Amino acid sequence: MGLFNWLFARACRVVFDQVDRDKNGRLDALEIEIAILHLYNVFNKKMPGWQDPPARDEIQASLKAFDKDGNGTLEPAEFVEFARSMMKSGPDMFFARVGKQTAINTAVLPAAGMVIQRATQNSLPAVAGVPLAVLAPVIGNIFGAVRGLLPV
Repeated sequence: MGLFNWLFARACRVVFDQVDRDKNGRLDALEIEIAILHLYNVFNKKMPGWQDPPARDEIQASLKAFDKDGNGTLEPAEFVEFARSMMKSGPDMFFARVGKQTAINTAVLPAAGMVIQRATQNSLPAVAGVPLAVLAPVIGNIFGAVRGLLPV
């Protein structure tokens, strides 16, 4: 089991234990919905990018495929597999999201900052004098704000 899979299984177990209010070791349909939403909340807070959780009907439809014993509930191991199927990103997508953001923050934004500094060296010396450590995040925030305002 790779590191991501171990961490994912651990996060699923923590969420499972938090949501299993009656402590019977199984999650019923409502508890499963709450657990999936909670899991998405946890991962969306800790990972770059945002992913919308699945809709209620998608969760309920998928539940039947993972309820191996047909009792309408999921045990911890079943829940980990179920959650993995519900998450729209597996290990590859996780590292793609993290890698993309890292590349942008460490290479693209500083390079854009250098270009802006050189282009404004004569016309706007105040911008040219701003350190890259300050200019690069400002550029990133501006691009993020503009991207957020554009229609999808």
